[in-house]
Amino acid sequence: MQTCLEVAGLWQISTTKHTTAGWAACRIGCLKQSERPALLLQVAFDKPEHLALLAQMKKFADIIEIGTPLLKRLGLSAIATARELCPEVMVLADTKTVDGGQFEADMVFGAGAAFMTVLSCASSATHETVGKRAAAFGATVIVDTITEMGKAELLPLNAVFPESFGYVAVHSPTDARLAGNTSTSHIDAVRKMHDRGFLVSLAGGIGPDTLEAVIAVEPEILVVGSAITESASPKEVARWIRDRLPNPGRGWPWDRR
Repeated sequence: MQTCLEVAGLWQISTTKHTTAGWAACRIGCLKQSERPALLLQVAFDKPEHLALLAQMKKFADIIEIGTPLLKRLGLSAIATARELCPEVMVLADTKTVDGGQFEADMVFGAGAAFMTVLSCASSATHETVGKRAAAFGATVIVDTITEMGKAELLPLNAVFPESFGYVAVHSPTDARLAGNTSTSHIDAVRKMHDRGFLVSLAGGIGPDTLEAVIAVEPEILVVGSAITESASPKEVARWIRDRLPNPGRGWPWDRR
């Protein structure tokens, strides 16, 4: 007999094959019966020079993100480099796909990425085609709400995604923060996404100063970029963050490790 989590396709212990039941409704019931998954640490690389940190990050990162600027600069070679230097760490390609879903999915999953991002504002056709290609590769899609930040609802109330979509990214835009927006509404939005039954990846301005508030809302994935990669001691900052995560290194939507 399948457990609730197996039916939902969130933590399939014996197989990585997805099932077809709606995971949002099931997840809510399951979390009432078990502990919330522990935080995963995703380290975002946005510049070519950040690749020099791969060897240092493989002890601390659960996911290595090839950020959008780096992906545009170096292409699929950045994914391949991360896979070669950190073979035990999964790679996310932050494609922010909005169209051409099949082509982009085949490119990044074929290069070895285990995750890719698709914008929440993309058409349902794009979501569907990316979902099908992710399922074919045994990969995971993260739907990114970055274009919706500041709105009362980050996702339509009737939002439904393909089964290979594992997380909703609640994402504070970099340019807004650089322009002086210090809002922490993206951190506050995590609970709302949880209430709707979604697993959450939280990104944007996260580092030692905000870590306590982030841990309090319990996202499933914590994305840290410049707080690590632009620091004077990237390895020590990564270690400091990792040491403070409750039960780090778990929380996968299924057993992929």
